[in-house]
Amino acid sequence: MKYYKIIVAALLLGLSFSACDKVEAPYKETIIVEVNRKVLLEDYTGHKCVNCPAAHEIAHELQEIYGEDNLIMLAVHAGFFATPSAGDFSYDFNTVAGTEWVSYYSVEAYPSGMVDRMEYNGSPIIDKDKWASKIDEEFKKEASLGLSIESSITDRKISGDISIDFAMDLNSQAKIQILITEDSLIKPQVIPGGIDEEYVHMHVMRGAVNGSWGENLSAVSYSAGDKETISFSNFAMGDDWVEKQLSVVAFVYDEESGVVLNVEKKKLSE
Repeated sequence: MKYYKIIVAALLLGLSFSACDKVEAPYKETIIVEVNRKVLLEDYTGHKCVNCPAAHEIAHELQEIYGEDNLIMLAVHAGFFATPSAGDFSYDFNTVAGTEWVSYYSVEAYPSGMVDRMEYNGSPIIDKDKWASKIDEEFKKEASLGLSIESSITDRKISGDISIDFAMDLNSQAKIQILITEDSLIKPQVIPGGIDEEYVHMHVMRGAVNGSWGENLSAVSYSAGDKETISFSNFAMGDDWVEKQLSVVAFVYDEESGVVLNVEKKKLSE
């Protein structure tokens, strides 16, 4: 976890040019903006994927190292291994956004993941055994911005405000993605040796509030110390979503490179 401090100097000119007047020295007003560096780990998974529980365990261990408030998990159920079928696997975890991402990023091997959507060897998709080293690399970087989330539920509709604080100048178009996740879904999962009928699925992506690719921030460039707030309202919950298990996940990413600049998560019940 890192903090980036921005010092904004305000020079006050109150100089008198009279030889008899006292010349007051200029002084600096210091404004400190603290930005917490967080990292997004996307786990591409499926309830029919026999090797995916091992990836879930790796993700859990990494969250214990860095803290679940700092390493933000997103379990994306999509692709072949997430296809529903009669019997144990009739539940449909799929989302429109997840399906689009699997196609766009050419996710073929499961389990796979992305760390801040950074490219490694020409692709952002990396094997679970490389997650730890890539996450460590990302945590060593300075954060250019920070996010905070306020949200509420009324009549099973979710509304909220995402505040962005810029800690560095930003001179390219960025987008914000807002998602809803759910913890503790108890559904069958293929495991080595059989099927776990009461597997606890965590960090499950339930839907994209503002589309599969989010929306542009209002300006193309920002200066250190700038702020922006993005609001959303009346996003309808699914019929079987459990309110106390839901969270809002928001991340800002560079439109051209796709790289995540920072991410935040907050439970709706907090």
